[in-house]
Amino acid sequence: MKLVVVGGVAAGASTAARARRLDENAEIVVLERGHHVSFANCGLPYHVGEVISERSRLILQTPESLQESLGLDVRLGKEVVGIDREARTVAIRDVDTGEETTESYDNLALCMGAEPVRPPLPGIDHPAVQVLRRIGDMDRIKARLDQALAAQKAGRRGTVTAVVVGAGYIGLEMAENLHHRGVKVDVVELADQILPPVDKEIAAPVQQHLTARGIGLHLSTAAAAFRPLADGDGADRVSVELDDGTVVAADLVILSAGVRPSTALATAAGLELGPRGGIAVDTHMRTSDPHIWAAGDAVETAHPVLPGTYLNPLAGPANRQARVAAENICGRDTEYRSTQGTSIVKVFDMVAGGTGATARQLDAAEVPYRVVHLHPSGHAGYYPGTATMHLKVLFSPADGAVLGAQACGFDGVDKRLDLFAMAIRAGLTVYDLEEQELAYAPPFGSAKDPINMAGFVASNVLRGDLTLWYSEEYPQQTTGTRIVDVRTPEEYDLWHIPGAESVPLATFRSAIAGWDRAQPVRLYCAVGFRSYLAHRILVQSGFEDVRTLSGGSTTFKHVHGAEAEPQPLPPMENYAEKVTVASAVAAATGKQADLDCTGLACPGPIMRLATAMKAADAGDEIRVTVSDPGFALDGPAWASKNGHTVVSMDPKGAGYVAVFRKGGVAPVVGSSVPAAPKTSIVVFSGDLDKVLAAFIIANGALAMGQEVSMFFTFWGLNSLRREDPPARDRSAMEKMFGVMMPGGADDLKLSQMHMGGAGTAMIKKVMKDHDVQSLPELIAAAQAGGARLIGCTMTMDLLGIAQSDLLDGVELGGVATFLGEAQESGTSLFI
Repeated sequence: MKLVVVGGVAAGASTAARARRLDENAEIVVLERGHHVSFANCGLPYHVGEVISERSRLILQTPESLQESLGLDVRLGKEVVGIDREARTVAIRDVDTGEETTESYDNLALCMGAEPVRPPLPGIDHPAVQVLRRIGDMDRIKARLDQALAAQKAGRRGTVTAVVVGAGYIGLEMAENLHHRGVKVDVVELADQILPPVDKEIAAPVQQHLTARGIGLHLSTAAAAFRPLADGDGADRVSVELDDGTVVAADLVILSAGVRPSTALATAAGLELGPRGGIAVDTHMRTSDPHIWAAGDAVETAHPVLPGTYLNPLAGPANRQARVAAENICGRDTEYRSTQGTSIVKVFDMVAGGTGATARQLDAAEVPYRVVHLHPSGHAGYYPGTATMHLKVLFSPADGAVLGAQACGFDGVDKRLDLFAMAIRAGLTVYDLEEQELAYAPPFGSAKDPINMAGFVASNVLRGDLTLWYSEEYPQQTTGTRIVDVRTPEEYDLWHIPGAESVPLATFRSAIAGWDRAQPVRLYCAVGFRSYLAHRILVQSGFEDVRTLSGGSTTFKHVHGAEAEPQPLPPMENYAEKVTVASAVAAATGKQADLDCTGLACPGPIMRLATAMKAADAGDEIRVTVSDPGFALDGPAWASKNGHTVVSMDPKGAGYVAVFRKGGVAPVVGSSVPAAPKTSIVVFSGDLDKVLAAFIIANGALAMGQEVSMFFTFWGLNSLRREDPPARDRSAMEKMFGVMMPGGADDLKLSQMHMGGAGTAMIKKVMKDHDVQSLPELIAAAQAGGARLIGCTMTMDLLGIAQSDLLDGVELGGVATFLGEAQESGTSLFI
């Protein structure tokens, strides 16, 4: 038997090797158009980043080694350009000389793989624009990068920059490895999320981690053109023009926008293709020609959950398909049943991946499913080195069969994904997950493993013990419901879902006594456990419509973008250090204490930090180590609210190392000249009548020669919003707040007698008839009279308000600013 294999990487090399092990007498010829065979293409990005320092380690085999060990006739630089199915021959072209020959076969295995997508954009052929698929690609990229970095080191050029087009697995691996080399990297992605193989709420934490490490990210954006860039240093650079008008200069561009199956040869030979453009094969990996087989990235295979066939350009399935093809070629009846797409990627310190079907795929295929979200730790929380993991499990509402699972986190993600993959392959249900007995010791897992927890929660849903609501339902499907936050008051103050009321679990039983049992209640906590307890209380107390938020506020923020993406910044500034009033920021004493909060999820780090601050003196610093990624936002918000200073915030592992300095009100320096009387007003309310009162008092105080300082926080800040703010990119959450909140002073409503707008209109008319200034006029008069209008920065972060959304002349500050103003004031008012 003579076997000719087209393609010598992954599937091709595996087909030939397995065939030799089964048939010592077969003549086996491998034709590879490239100049390397059987190389580790998944390791290419890591040699560019010099994580894998030796290039030779990526070359798994050579023609000589394959001839010596397996007796294979491997020919490099040989491209198969045609198939004569009747004569059973292939036409071969030497890629170096152009010489053409033919080779006969008894059986032919097509293992050509896939080709990177190179869209027809202007300048796509510029030498700075590269793809990474083969050893030669890697060599060109690394040589160009090494040259640019050498010029930078010699002082002949500035920062080396790169643009990665595509935020899939290879794109993010390249971004990370270029960053390791000291390159400034921007990633451009057409979708509204990174990592297309997972759903948005699993991609969101990885996206936050990516940008926190200094990677520029352009989502919902495409590369439009590449133009030569003339630099004074003679570097062969390129400007990357994006479709949103942004232009980024780059020494290197990596195209990672996906791959297409290499099917030209099969198409020309008249072989049947599948509905997705890949080569159609049966379960034996046989094509529509009984003497031709196919395996790898170019073939379509069945899915264990979804109907139809799919392309899966993954190394694991390619090798298993090759094994099945070889066994059938050699006379064994072996089947390849399906590919479920199990995959994983490392992004700096974080890991993400999935297996089975995603929600998008299930929706497209109209397959019914249910979802649960969990946020367990990778191993026991009290043992050092763990962090929060984010899990999404999809399962059948009919029988609980596991349909798909996705995860991201820092430790133990690969282990859980592998277990979910086994569950899908074995046809297990969420009831089976409850019963799995898994290895446990504190450094490795928990007594209730995340796999078990997924089974518990999903089974509770199917048994009717738990009814969920989902972040995507807010706000359209939650109107008229009672949204209840059962976290602690401290957590609620840091952030909460707009419109939610705070009813801590500790006081929940007594608080619900007077509630209307017919009104729908939507509960939530941080991850779902405390709200589940509250759910059980309400259900057993006779409430008719009770639901708990799947994954809690953690998943909600991932879905709605409620957390801004932290950027690497120099030590954070506190506004109180800039103003010329008594400062609430104390001078550093030089004393610093360490606080280890690793393994603690929110609000654990904040609570421990608050306790440590109480024991410290003004000016003392606390260096806190956390593994909660959300601390990048919670920490500064807490410090601002309590008058402390964030000295530094540096990424480390799963979380951050931050230094906080305790604040303290500085004494007012005495003077022989009496200070002018001063009035300070906190404007908390967003009601028209109350804000009017605040500005009437302010203008009256100014008329009496007093200084006036007005601190606008929460709903009061809406009175300072412009009616026509300049256009800017807004997150989904910011757009939502923009619709729900008043758009400036003219949009405020009366606290009483609003009467659907009639009452507010009447009071405005009465004011006009009696020559009383309108609220916008009173605001302008106060500013003209010298009143300081200060917007609360923490409120701006929480409500998604930017400085450009506010009136000209509004200053920005935190609680320390107000404390300094209030100490100098004879009168302080809260309105």
